Amino acid sequence: QHQQHSPPASPSRRAPPPPPPPPPPPKGGSSSGVVDMSAKIGGRVVTPAIPVVDSKIPTPQEVAFDKSLQGYIQENIPLEPNEGILRRERVLNRMGTLCREWIQSVCRRQGLPPDVIGSAGGQLFTSGSYRLGVHEPGADIDTILVAPNMCTRQEFFGAVLEENEDGTSIRDPESLAERIRTHPDVTNFVPVEGAAVPILTFDWE
Repeated sequence: QHQQHSPPASPSRRAPPPPPPPPPPPKGGSSSGVVDMSAKIGGRVVTPAIPVVDSKIPTPQEVAFDKSLQGYIQENIPLEPNEGILRRERVLNRMGTLCREWIQSVCRRQGLPPDVIGSAGGQLFTSGSYRLGVHEPGADIDTILVAPNMCTRQEFFGAVLEENEDGTSIRDPESLAERIRTHPDVTNFVPVEGAAVPILTFDWE
């Protein structure tokens, strides 16, 4: 037979004081701890694709490291002047217009109603060094086109309409690839049809 013994009564204690209130968020932040890291570069607002890992105010050592890195970049990595940035934005705007026109043409060829054609969408996104605002003069712009699923791979590269004797082929002029290839400002056009994701490389202006 087991006997249960209650623990001795402990003397009464005062409740601990409440914890101090959290410090105010750093400049540009919010009460949730998320810091707005957006930056305006050449007239466009660049926002990180993922939130920062640590939103605390940098320490003096981190500030010194950042200053050292900025000095190295200014001396050894020439960044593009504002004129070049504006030129890139002009090219991106024109390319975005061309892509949206292509998407609408695909919708028309499939007999979709006008309201669907008008709201078909299509958006260009940038990535890489240009997206981060640290590209060098003359560097390429990595862009990603997001299009609705009615825009197939064949619509992208264009169906082969005729084979030439020299091994070249005539493609559908309404395809995105042909629209870009025949644009007067485009040179060095190379389609990469064997890639898992359709790729076009070219120089614009």
